[in-house]
Amino acid sequence: MYQCFLGVVKDRLEVYFKESKQHLGFLQEQARHYACYVASVHLTAIRICLLVIAKQQHDASGVAQMRQAIVGNATQIDFASRLWGCFRALMVGALDELKPVLGDNVNLVMQTIDLHV
Repeated sequence: MYQCFLGVVKDRLEVYFKESKQHLGFLQEQARHYACYVASVHLTAIRICLLVIAKQQHDASGVAQMRQAIVGNATQIDFASRLWGCFRALMVGALDELKPVLGDNVNLVMQTIDLHV
C-alpha cells in the first residue's frame, strides 16, 4: 500500500513539473544566478496556487483545463484590443474626411468614443 501511495505522489509530481515547465515558465529565465532560480520556483508555485484557486471557484476538472480557459480568454482579449486599434484607425480616417463638415466636433466625437471604449 505504501508503494502504491508513493507511485501516485510521483505521478502527480511529474504532472506538476511538466505543466510548470511547459506552460508556467518554470526555470526559463535567461539569467544564471541562484536568486533567479529561487524566484522562478516561487513565482511558479504562486501561479499554480492561483490556478488551483480558480479551478475550485469555477468547478473545473483540473488545473490544466483552468489554464487553457484563462489562456483562451487572454487570446480573445488580445485579439479584441488589436481589432479595436484597426477599427479606431478607420474611424479617425473617416472623421478626418468629415472635418470640413463637422469642424472641431470631430475631436469631440473621438474623445467621447475613447472615453466609453
